[in-house]
Amino acid sequence: MTEMIDVTIDGKKVTVEKGTKILAAAKELGIEIPTLCHHEALPPDGNCRLCQVEVEERGKRKLAVACMYPVRGPMEIFTDTERVMDARRSVIRLHLNRCPQAEVLQSLAREYNIEPLDERFVAEHDDLCIRCGRCVRACEALGNNCLGFAGRGWDRIIVPPFNEPPVGCLGCASCAEVCPTGAIKVREEGNICEIWGREFRLVRCPDCGEYFATEEQLEKADTCGAGVPDLCPRCRKRDEAGRIKPV
Repeated sequence: MTEMIDVTIDGKKVTVEKGTKILAAAKELGIEIPTLCHHEALPPDGNCRLCQVEVEERGKRKLAVACMYPVRGPMEIFTDTERVMDARRSVIRLHLNRCPQAEVLQSLAREYNIEPLDERFVAEHDDLCIRCGRCVRACEALGNNCLGFAGRGWDRIIVPPFNEPPVGCLGCASCAEVCPTGAIKVREEGNICEIWGREFRLVRCPDCGEYFATEEQLEKADTCGAGVPDLCPRCRKRDEAGRIKPV
């Protein structure tokens, strides 16, 4: 039998299943907690540290990462204390030092009233990548494993194996789609898509004529037994809706 637990977040009570992450519990109450590395379609990683909250359990308070911390028993959670705000400001400043041109970070800086950066502590080269790992997890989720972390500390980067155009890449651009800062560039020109140093030929939808997938994507779909899509997602959705008869 599923164990349900009562928790209080910013004075509001909610009952959730044991093991539910604080971030999900807060969402049930409509309480927004800022995140950078979190994405609902990907496994949580907790490496950006922006979603910190203050948790009180058995009379003791501590900071916790909301996307990773599970509800294990009755607890009270605070998402907007001064301690939490200071922790988030520190995280935003660290990311801004590396990527001062990232719009998502600039927006967070305005929201949290962060002073302009001291130029002495800003990286010389702004590559927009905040090392959140979303792209790595997206590629892993698709079974391609074409990206990974290399290096340590400040020099840590995300690259394909041996920093060469990845052989297993399908050109699906899922990595670019989940990137919160736009660090991963995709170039599309005509029926050609270029990403990670490789070019892919795009396939047209026979119905609307729009390019919707690479040849490699369709080939993998066929190999996996999923069948090769004959239409783009939008046209398939339209056709399925047209087949539904009102009761």
